[in-house]
Amino acid sequence: MADPSVLADLREAIPAIRHYHCLNSGGVAPTPQATLDLQQSWYDREAVMTTTNPDLREIYNEEIAALRGEIAAMLNADSDEIALIRAVSEAVSFVAAALDLQRGDRVILTAAEHPSGYLAWLTLRDRLGLEIVAIEADGNDDAFVRDVEAAMTPNTRAFCLSHVTTERGIVLPVDRVSALAREHGVVTVVDAAQSFGARPTDMQQLGCDVYAFPAFKWSMGPYGVGAMYVRRDAQERLRPWGSGAGAVSQSSFPPGEAHLHDNAQRYEFGARPYALYAAWRASIKILSDLGMEAVQQRGAELAAEARAVFSDLPGASIRTPEQGDARSGIFTVGLEGADGMALAEHCLHAHRILCRAADGYSAVRLSFHAFNDATDIQAAAQAFEDFPS
Repeated sequence: MADPSVLADLREAIPAIRHYHCLNSGGVAPTPQATLDLQQSWYDREAVMTTTNPDLREIYNEEIAALRGEIAAMLNADSDEIALIRAVSEAVSFVAAALDLQRGDRVILTAAEHPSGYLAWLTLRDRLGLEIVAIEADGNDDAFVRDVEAAMTPNTRAFCLSHVTTERGIVLPVDRVSALAREHGVVTVVDAAQSFGARPTDMQQLGCDVYAFPAFKWSMGPYGVGAMYVRRDAQERLRPWGSGAGAVSQSSFPPGEAHLHDNAQRYEFGARPYALYAAWRASIKILSDLGMEAVQQRGAELAAEARAVFSDLPGASIRTPEQGDARSGIFTVGLEGADGMALAEHCLHAHRILCRAADGYSAVRLSFHAFNDATDIQAAAQAFEDFPS
């Protein structure tokens, strides 16, 4: 359990909390001052030296290598399995393109996927004639695994699922379905947008092939960058969908020669925002110092407190199933007769609560991170109580 004084210090170190009840870490988390300061310092250095200055580029290369190592440590992975990318949708698109899918191939998704997890597959379905199957996710792990197993066929090529679902915060049994997928030779790609930075994540235990996440959600990093883990023994099977500067160790033309990096850097290419990646390190350090077990426990405790409060609130309808100590910090709740979008706008404009509409715009999603406390729950309950009928 994190020291309460440490959590209070974290709360004080985030500027946005002085102005809002920040309950949208599942969308865009508030950024710590240390990360903002580091980001600005890199921009200031770029303004003087320019980004392509060899001396600055050498420093950035060291920063980026350190970031890969720090992310790998949080995942119990090797730094050679970490690629720095932009977003989950980029990672899913890369897997979809790398599999060389053919008409009639099956891809399994959950019915609870964020658009980042399903748009790439739908695009290929319409172009190639793929078969897309959606598995319901309601918090019953045994039923979920049975449904996934029943959906596996000889032509199943990929399974794409969230570690924690976006709309209702349901923690899915990634380890069990990844093991099942391996038995069938199926690639598993996991949308970790709602888990990285929010809970301990061990790639050796989860067993998936790809695990992708942005910086700007639970890990409180800069907007517009992210990372993905690609299991070492899957990297040859999942060849890059494109290439460019940064992805190769050696190239020449003519006559034409290109050697991909023998690690996950083969997925990194093009102009990259080095300052943002380097600044992310400050947020990663904050989380590492807190300890991911303590972060997950704090979010789970607050979600449980919110459940107790809203259970007694007239008209409230809790949409997130109870998953015990393994629960996420996401708590989705509706109000009888209230549109979710209108309710979220009321929370923002009347109570300065940052949250978002969820569950088909019939509820709002409250995201509880380590920096949140009981005053945020109280504010949300008050917003429900005085919502105009």
